[in-house]
Amino acid sequence: MEGTRKSIWDEVKRIDLVDYLDTLGIRPQKIRNNDYWYLSPFRQEKTPSFKINRNQNVWFDHGSGEGGTIIDFGAKLFQCTYHEFIETLTKGNFPDLPKATPKPSADRPEANKLEIIRVCELSNSELVRYLKERAINPELAKRYCHEVEFRIGSRSYIAVGFVNRSGGYELRNSWFKGSSSPKDISLISTGQDKVSVLEGFIDFLSALQIENRTIRQLTHHSDFLVLNSLRMVNRALPIIHPYGRVNLFLDNDLAANHVKDTLKANGILYRDASPLYDNSKDLNEHLVSTKRLGQSKDEEQTLRPHRKSRGMRM
Repeated sequence: MEGTRKSIWDEVKRIDLVDYLDTLGIRPQKIRNNDYWYLSPFRQEKTPSFKINRNQNVWFDHGSGEGGTIIDFGAKLFQCTYHEFIETLTKGNFPDLPKATPKPSADRPEANKLEIIRVCELSNSELVRYLKERAINPELAKRYCHEVEFRIGSRSYIAVGFVNRSGGYELRNSWFKGSSSPKDISLISTGQDKVSVLEGFIDFLSALQIENRTIRQLTHHSDFLVLNSLRMVNRALPIIHPYGRVNLFLDNDLAANHVKDTLKANGILYRDASPLYDNSKDLNEHLVSTKRLGQSKDEEQTLRPHRKSRGMRM
């Protein structure tokens, strides 16, 4: 019986979340690679904050800090237990998925809210492997990040955690990208007169490792401000204003252009460093590609046959 129940749960979890929301009349506002962004089904909003990673088939609501699988989503949306939601789906073998209007936020339980359980030194082998895949030196990451155990609903997970100035954490692992409340910016300051502004902490760690001479000059003797979300730019303005020099290391996309426009509108002069990695989506992708290129060259050098000197013939 227990095995049958588990197989049903596993089958439900394999239902494509994007397709499921489509049956509810919920359409994505924007799509970026495997990330599908929606206006949250749980409240009224104008800027999409609800994201589905289609590759991992999980969701995360940046406005509330909640997330999980399709089972977590259905139980929250229809205000029912996990078992009731699964029963609703399995009775019809998924052909006629239910439609409902979310209840007002005041009536919603906080059962699926992301909760930090434990923070410790970064050592988990899976997280170390994730950092290496992003070309990040784990020893460097340990200086600025922690290993964070967190809970969504009844399930626990671990991630690389990067703290913001209000005590919340940006959380990353190989399949999850989210944050705990409160959401805020992060400032790494040593009292410098210039500041490097980046979107996320993976880009920040990349900036510390990049071997490009110009980038290293720009980040040398620099404070670092990590927005943790482009929506935080207005909150960052009072911090950026006093700096004599501002260098931007933002993504090469339209959203980053809006941030630049905001800085200009507020009288902040800056140097846009993104042309230094314009063949990449962001600073980390540039780091990963240069590391791979370096490895390829090393391998080519190793495999290249050495010609023996024949000496002089008599």
